[in-house]
Amino acid sequence: MQEIQIDGASSETLEELLTHENPEIQKDAACALGDLIRTKEKDSLSSSCVESLASILGHSNFLVQLEAAIALAEIQDHRGTPLLLAAIRHKRFRLDALRALGTMNDPQAIDNLRYWTRRIFAPWADKLQAAAALCKMADPEGQTYVQQKLKSKKAAERAAAIHFMAECQHPNALQDLGNILNNHLDPMRDVAARSLGLLGNSAAIPLLKNSLLKASSELVDDVNEAIQSLTSR
Repeated sequence: MQEIQIDGASSETLEELLTHENPEIQKDAACALGDLIRTKEKDSLSSSCVESLASILGHSNFLVQLEAAIALAEIQDHRGTPLLLAAIRHKRFRLDALRALGTMNDPQAIDNLRYWTRRIFAPWADKLQAAAALCKMADPEGQTYVQQKLKSKKAAERAAAIHFMAECQHPNALQDLGNILNNHLDPMRDVAARSLGLLGNSAAIPLLKNSLLKASSELVDDVNEAIQSLTSR
């Protein structure tokens, strides 16, 4: 039997694999197509590929459905929204589904995302990912939630909030991350530096360069990498 190669496959090959008889291969092909968009290797997918992804939203295997919905989210095709909303009810799939809903940018998901940010006993990671999805959709409640978590006493939660400020293009990201980077006593200057590189705003370059004046060798590496990321855009 010929081995199926997913890694490095073209979008045309991956599209063909969406109809493979093995659900595992279909799932991996859908995931790989989403990754092509997420990593910006491709700006778009062909109309036939998009329709092939949409067609397996009704697959008998839920994981195939989910990967198709996540891939469709990368191109803001809202046909995957109902499935992602169903997926967030399951702990195993929740974080991936919440992230995809933010990428999907579908207003009909807002109420469900707000429900998770307001749920008192939900894990902090679920609540913050839901808030990040809202923040990515420029929702004020999500923006406020993510920004407030910059003060969290939980190191992992605070680090995630710093990252999400940049990833979700929070309107205060440049100022807040710059303040963290400029605070020589803040233990998360490295996280702020990497996040500023992710922000994609060239106005962060002077802040990053200035931080090199009083930076550890480890921080210097993060700052230089962020500067390189911003200047190569």
